[in-house]
Amino acid sequence: MPRLKTIEKMPVSSSALPRRSGLRPKTIRGPLHVQCTGHGDPNLLHQIIQEVLDWPQIESTAPFVGYQNTVSIRLRETACTDNASAFISGTEVARVLLKAPTIYLALPLVCAHWAIVRGWAEPHYLTSYGIIPGGGVVLYTPRDEEERAVCYALFKESYNFACKLVSTGSSQPF
Repeated sequence: MPRLKTIEKMPVSSSALPRRSGLRPKTIRGPLHVQCTGHGDPNLLHQIIQEVLDWPQIESTAPFVGYQNTVSIRLRETACTDNASAFISGTEVARVLLKAPTIYLALPLVCAHWAIVRGWAEPHYLTSYGIIPGGGVVLYTPRDEEERAVCYALFKESYNFACKLVSTGSSQPF
């Protein structure tokens, strides 16, 4: 696998995405699609969340009562593209379950394809029912620093996909 800095600059929506090593984690597929095994160090996931919540145009919302173990990552409405397929729901580009560590991302279809083919993700159950967009995936949580870098790059891809700046041809936020 390439070095950490190389991965973060690597195009993740192409065959250049490295193959994830090892077996895919087990998941429970259903309306609440959850990763059951292969979580790795929770600190790696928390690092990603902290970094992403500091990005421009990300709204920091207090968790709903009873949902303190869910982190919803939303883009400010004024920064959102008109492309509904860039969001899980509303202005939400990602959601992370902390109790049963699971990451949901809305990715461009080509990026979702390569993330699935290379072993980083699987299609979210609800995509088959049209409830969430076709690029909605369950991204496997990182087991080590190299995997954290790939997950971070996929979060960037989701963020850039959802930003109006990218859709209008302006320079990407990242």
